[in-house]
Amino acid sequence: MITNGTDDNSTQSIGSVRVYTFYRVAFSLLFLTILLSGISRGLFAATVPLIQSGAIYAFVATSAVLLAHALWRHFALHPSALFVHLVVDIGCMAALTFGSGGVASGFGVPLLITVACGGAAFGARLALLLAAIASLAVLGQEVAVALTRSGEPGPVAAGLLGMLLFATAISVQRANSRLRGAQQREAVHADAAAQLQQLNELIIQRMLTGIVVVDQSGRIELINAAAVGLLGGHQPQRPLALRQFLGVCPPLLKLFQRWKSYPWLQAPTFAAGGTEIQASFASLDQRDSRRTLIFLEDNRASAQRAQQLKLASLGGLTAGIAHEIRNPLGAISHAAQLLGESDASDGSVQRLAEIIVRHSERLNQIVENVLQLSRQKPAEVARFDLKNWLQKFITELAEHSDGSAVIEVDTSGPALLVEFDPSQLNQVLTNLLDNALRHSAEHSGARWATLELGTDAASGRPWLDVRDRGPGIGAVAQKRLFEPFFTTSHTGTGLGLYISRELCAMNRATLEYRAHGNAAASAIGACFRIGFAHPDRVLDQRPRTTET
Repeated sequence: MITNGTDDNSTQSIGSVRVYTFYRVAFSLLFLTILLSGISRGLFAATVPLIQSGAIYAFVATSAVLLAHALWRHFALHPSALFVHLVVDIGCMAALTFGSGGVASGFGVPLLITVACGGAAFGARLALLLAAIASLAVLGQEVAVALTRSGEPGPVAAGLLGMLLFATAISVQRANSRLRGAQQREAVHADAAAQLQQLNELIIQRMLTGIVVVDQSGRIELINAAAVGLLGGHQPQRPLALRQFLGVCPPLLKLFQRWKSYPWLQAPTFAAGGTEIQASFASLDQRDSRRTLIFLEDNRASAQRAQQLKLASLGGLTAGIAHEIRNPLGAISHAAQLLGESDASDGSVQRLAEIIVRHSERLNQIVENVLQLSRQKPAEVARFDLKNWLQKFITELAEHSDGSAVIEVDTSGPALLVEFDPSQLNQVLTNLLDNALRHSAEHSGARWATLELGTDAASGRPWLDVRDRGPGIGAVAQKRLFEPFFTTSHTGTGLGLYISRELCAMNRATLEYRAHGNAAASAIGACFRIGFAHPDRVLDQRPRTTET
């Protein structure tokens, strides 16, 4: 079997084989037509008619074999097979040249095309070998002409044709080598570009910022996993995918249309998939603005980062203030105790002493809450079953209470996985239950609270409601409910709900007031809902533990 060696490629160009096959078939049919029509005598001389006509018939037959073989292999011929076809072609043309009177007849010129095909299909070694075979065939038929005296010998013309055959093979082979080198470099560049594109796509998909690329009509051309999660695209009733219209998320489509009309205005936040999202828009094509890049940020996460920076800067200040307040506070409390132990018969002295003690305790509680907020450690998030955790929490709470409180909770059913710092959840829930029991007792005379669990149908996020039988909270107070030092109670400090909400934010959860929760609209009381982050769609990469 013939191989190209180290300098050649193992397969030839399919295009070269296709062109040469059709050329050879057309050329052979032309010769056959001329021979059968009887006009060959006027076109070219036949010094040996039998050899001339036999060479034409052989040329036609081998051309038919080449065509059938090429069609069967879809023009992807093995180098050995193609080499054999070209050598047979050289033999037929050499016989035709001899039967027509030698090189002077002009039938040696088509050998240039045969050698050129070999130079395009093979490497340097086979191309030069083919040129050598063609040159030897030309010289051999000239020797036969001289020996048989069937024509005028043309040794000079044969030598020039042989030199031209070698020159053709070398020039075509070099041009083909340069072309193949350019194709290889182009393939390398294309492969590098493809790898870079894959890397870019991987980076975009791993980004925590949502990325969406849309065309002028709002059809999605690119969307990453973060954007799908933020927009709630994982829901079966509202899937997000490529080539889909942005109308599957009406708030974002409305902002997109607003930006196209007023690009200088900042887009307001919108809610989707249970998350408050901040969108920003940028044109990818500055001249025609055919495509738009949309960045989606979890506004809650941004607010958390801003709040953490604020707390970090205020931590030192609040610690200093608390330290300065605590020193005189101890003196006030001590003096009040001494005043209460006096033997003064006037009852107003005792009443003033009680006022001092009560306000001292309240001021001390404020200091404790401020210190607690300034010293708050980062959340150590753990994944656990909320129902099992609540059972343990209620048991521990009952062990440290007087038994007068009634806390109803239903922990039946399948597990409800959440991600939260257990100690911080204990702190939040203790504060919410203290408020619920106190307001229920003030309004109905019974210390009562209920805990309800569930999963949001739209976003799949777990939630926990804390309800009471108190008077509820007015519309005006609701707006300031989570502000520091705001309270509707004469004994409260106004920091409990604020701290609880900050702890929830540190765990990527929400704390919000709901007038009735899942109860009937006519029900009295207040409801505070903790909305946990979805345990399988949390975007941050902090280490987690699993609590049993």
